[in-house]
Amino acid sequence: MEQGRIMYKICSIFFIAGFISCVHASVSNGELSDFMATIWNGDTNAATNVRVNLQGHTYTGSTSDKASSSLFSYVNDYYYFSRPTYAALIRLLDNYNHVVGGAEHSNSEEVHEIATFLDAISKTTVMQKTLQFLHQHGYVGTTWSSLETQLRHIWFDTYPRHGHVFDSSGFEHVFVGETDSTEVVGFHNWIQFHLQEEKGNLDYMGYIFSKQPNILGTHFRWLSKTKSLGSFMYGTSPEFDIAMFTVCFFARRNQKCNFSVNGHNIQVQTYDINHGGGIHLGTAYL
Repeated sequence: MEQGRIMYKICSIFFIAGFISCVHASVSNGELSDFMATIWNGDTNAATNVRVNLQGHTYTGSTSDKASSSLFSYVNDYYYFSRPTYAALIRLLDNYNHVVGGAEHSNSEEVHEIATFLDAISKTTVMQKTLQFLHQHGYVGTTWSSLETQLRHIWFDTYPRHGHVFDSSGFEHVFVGETDSTEVVGFHNWIQFHLQEEKGNLDYMGYIFSKQPNILGTHFRWLSKTKSLGSFMYGTSPEFDIAMFTVCFFARRNQKCNFSVNGHNIQVQTYDINHGGGIHLGTAYL
């Protein structure tokens, strides 16, 4: 047991320096399930009365539109999106150049918005439980600042997705979405999906799969590009999505992250991007 604790500390130390020096499975699936159930059941900011209209079933290679209406038939935007973590997330969504190959440039206001978002989620029970879990397993220290440092590196530091232009980040890819020359890449957040539908930028074309708890695989067009399969949980708070993907990135980086929540089996996949010796989140999806 002591040897295992030493291994965790070594991994944590090297990650803070910009590296993850080892990949291990010391966190059991049972421990992951217990943790994920805890934050799922304790997600007091979850949008519990969101309604979706699935309409037609489709498949990844389809070019037909199997849905004449929007996916989200009801979301109480005023009630949910005025909450601190939702409001802070939404302010981040227009800070990015969605085109892969288009350089990212941030100003002082956008840097402040990242800080505001991280501060908002730090006050939630979901993220406090996440800090405790990651500290228990040796990935971070005891304080929020130790986790925040790594969240900034994993999610918000920019890197080249293809080529040499700093055009992407984990947050942009997962929460905002990107477009390359042929298709939509990333885009695994229900809030962005709903807001882009409302703005007329996104055409929902049908569902590929639907399973509990609130997991959808969808086919859609966004900004004139197609996403053959875009998956996400809907109704989850921003802090829940960050917590779920971050824990899987630490515990099952570049692997299937399997756990169960209230009897439902869930699988998250994460991949990293290594740039300049630093390990960043390349993508995370269900």
